[in-house]
Amino acid sequence: MALDFKSLVGSMTPRQRNLLLGAIGVGIIALYATQLVLPLWENRGTLETDLQKLQADLDQKRMIAANRSKLEEEIKGLEKQLEAAVVKLPEEKEIPNLLTQVNERGQQSGLEFLLFRPAAPVKKGFYAEVPIDMRVEGDYHTLATFLDRVSKLERIVNVADLRINPLPAERAKKTGRTISADLKATTFTFLEKGGSAGAPAK
Repeated sequence: MALDFKSLVGSMTPRQRNLLLGAIGVGIIALYATQLVLPLWENRGTLETDLQKLQADLDQKRMIAANRSKLEEEIKGLEKQLEAAVVKLPEEKEIPNLLTQVNERGQQSGLEFLLFRPAAPVKKGFYAEVPIDMRVEGDYHTLATFLDRVSKLERIVNVADLRINPLPAERAKKTGRTISADLKATTFTFLEKGGSAGAPAK
C-alpha cells in the first residue's frame, strides 16, 4: 500500500527527517551547480581568454598608432636614400660614356690597358649590373691613382677581384712597368619598370 509523503515524513524520527531534508538540500545544490554554475564558470574561462586576446590586440594597435609618425618618418628617409642611390645609377644610354670615362681614368693614371671587356648586363630586380673585365700594366702608384679616380666618379663603379702580379724582369725592363693587374669593375644601371638593359657598347 502506497504511503503519501506527508504520512511518511510524519512517521520519521526528528533525526531521520533532518537527514532527509539534508539529502534534498544537497541534491538541489548539486543540481544548481551542474546546471547553472558550471556552465557559467566554463563560459567565464572562455570569455577571459577572449578578453586577453582582445587586450593584446588592442595594445599592439595602440603601439603601432603611437609609433606611426616615427615609422612614416623612417619610410620617408628610406625613400630619399633610394632616390639618392638611383641618381647615382647611370641610365642605359649613359653606360657607353661611363665606360669611356673609366678607360680614360686608367690612361690618365699611366696604366696600359691590355684588356677592357664589358660583359652583358645582369638583371638584379630594379637595376642591372654591368661587369667589365680589365687587365692593366703599370706600377703600384699608377694603379692606386686609377682606383682613386674611379671611386670619385659621379656614378657608382665598384672594383673587385683585384689580382696583382709582378711583371717578368725582361718585360719590366722593356716597358718600364713593374706589375700587371686583373680586376673586375662593375657599374649599375637603373631599370625602369618593364624595361631592360642592353649590352653596353665596347
